[in-house]
Amino acid sequence: MSTNEQFQAFIDACEDLRKSKIILADAKVSAIVRSIVSNPALVEVVGEALVGYNFAHELEMLSGSKSGISLPSEPYRVIAFVFSLLSEVDARRIDLQEFVDEHFEAESLAESFERFNNEVMIPFRECLCTWVSSGAPRKNSIASKDDTISNDSATSEDDDNKECNCGECQEDNIDTVDEFFANIEVILTQIKETIALDSKIKKDKLADLNITLNAMFEATAMQNFRIFNALLISLNNMLRSVKSVRFYHMELQNTVADFYLNNK
Repeated sequence: MSTNEQFQAFIDACEDLRKSKIILADAKVSAIVRSIVSNPALVEVVGEALVGYNFAHELEMLSGSKSGISLPSEPYRVIAFVFSLLSEVDARRIDLQEFVDEHFEAESLAESFERFNNEVMIPFRECLCTWVSSGAPRKNSIASKDDTISNDSATSEDDDNKECNCGECQEDNIDTVDEFFANIEVILTQIKETIALDSKIKKDKLADLNITLNAMFEATAMQNFRIFNALLISLNNMLRSVKSVRFYHMELQNTVADFYLNNK
């Protein structure tokens, strides 16, 4: 699938959700998540937006009443919030119908769902597509989440707080990252081989798993943490109900947790 086709798949998935009835919306949400995960450009932006993001805290702040969800003004926070929300719906940890009914008051559930699409999904689609197509320096823009901190202040820290740039330390850091992604690749391979033999997994779910796993292999080869982190959210959600890979899934989570704990 070409890049243009991948973007169109995302736009089409959003439009399918808008046109659907809410009782059928769960499958449409899953299609949106899959369309993002299978698009490297989209998943890189989502991965950057999710760095250091606390969805539970954001949800509590944004959902204060039945009058609606007041999305933040910053595009990266819109992207992080809505992708996290869709992932929670996809994982069945949030019931979309209950969420819409609770936060988007209207005369009918259908009208509440229409409000949800207009006030949440359309801004999300526009933010994500605009951010990618603008060609803006996404990494710098998203990383500088606090506009009150200038580049000058970032470079004026005490030397004691700076990372050591000597050859020996840099080599140690590279070796640690290489080892991490090598271990991840082994675990992902074990997961992929196991699900291929699991007859209990439905064909459509197996296809979605393979799309995500293939994308994770690419992120691993590039050693791109932002893409890897975004894909990991989706993979974790899909693997929760797959008993055959429970051990490998736990091993994957522990490997990631140990790496981040030891490399703060």
